[in-house]
Amino acid sequence: MCGMIKGFEKLGYEQSVIAGIDVEDSIKELEEHFGATKFYPVIYNTDKLDFNVVGMSDSMPYKSTRYRDMNAEMVEKLKKAFEKQINKALEEFKPNIIICHHLYLLTAFVREVVKDKDIKIAAVCHGTCLRQLKTIPLERDYIKENIRNLDMLFALHEEQKRDIMSVFNVGEDKVKVIGSGFNDNIFKNKNYEVERDYIELVFAGKICKSKGLIPFIDCLDRLDYKDDFIKVRLAGTGSDKESYDEIVAKANNSRFDIKFLGKLNQNDLSEEFNKADIFVLPSFYEGLPVVVLEAMACGTDVVVTDIPGVKEWIGEKINTSGKIKYVELPKMKSVGVPADEAIEPFEERLSEALDQMIKENLDTTNHKRFIDMSEKTWDGLAKRMEEMIIKTK
Repeated sequence: MCGMIKGFEKLGYEQSVIAGIDVEDSIKELEEHFGATKFYPVIYNTDKLDFNVVGMSDSMPYKSTRYRDMNAEMVEKLKKAFEKQINKALEEFKPNIIICHHLYLLTAFVREVVKDKDIKIAAVCHGTCLRQLKTIPLERDYIKENIRNLDMLFALHEEQKRDIMSVFNVGEDKVKVIGSGFNDNIFKNKNYEVERDYIELVFAGKICKSKGLIPFIDCLDRLDYKDDFIKVRLAGTGSDKESYDEIVAKANNSRFDIKFLGKLNQNDLSEEFNKADIFVLPSFYEGLPVVVLEAMACGTDVVVTDIPGVKEWIGEKINTSGKIKYVELPKMKSVGVPADEAIEPFEERLSEALDQMIKENLDTTNHKRFIDMSEKTWDGLAKRMEEMIIKTK
């Protein structure tokens, strides 16, 4: 969201932000983070909204409330808290267009609250909203009806566009494909000259099972390298303690050096990408993972599961560069959960891709080679959105 805000700011737009935060979060720091915007915070863990921030995934890198655990009373409290700030923003800021994130409950509620038809409402799908809608019944019909009545829906890629059209029963003209973006002021190839006698792999994201970390750690044992030749760094946190502990235990039993870096800010994550040789994202489910763009912008080679839409969005120029390899996803028994019999073949495919990338990485002519990623930046995304919104006026 912040990347989009900064992109629109460069295009000369005045903006305000409505967002949920925890009572312990610093409003001042968040205002500085958003930049030149008016901030309308909805504060959780207060008397009127007495639970953690709701998360769009079941496992978030902070204390969160799962949508699947919400009851009617909690939903009503959530709506009332957001309605107050929405109406305040409408009165004070008087927006011409509202851009929401996620095609889910709160975005549907915005459509209900904002009755002025002169205010256009658009929403960006990040993938997790579709997963929630398909796996839990919470307010499903209400969400579908109100999302259907938005003025414009933004999809990350063509396959997601088709999914949105099917789920919400909307026409092709309402759904626009915009892709995603990254901050090229932070994530850039610094061409570090790192002399060492080992390969470093890095992962960044939530430390949870749906990211494929269990089979990733297991697949390392299939690699025919000395124990001190591969080092693995896992950046991120996880709110599901049982899942997190299982992954840590698995890592501790690996013959390779695996370290958990915890939550990193973007500058520190950029440093890790620049130092690493290969970024690995073995996830079973994603929308369009910006972290892949960030890693590649730092010159890091990438091994990623063949998540629907990603290969298409990355584009032929990068896909044929030798800097990225895709691994076929396992058969799923439910969204983001692989079938038991499909895990071992997936581990084998993942280890083969890693082995190939390691061997290619040892060729210094390919190591940290620059790739033009200018079309994938946040500025580029804001410009695409602007053009699409203007065309519909």
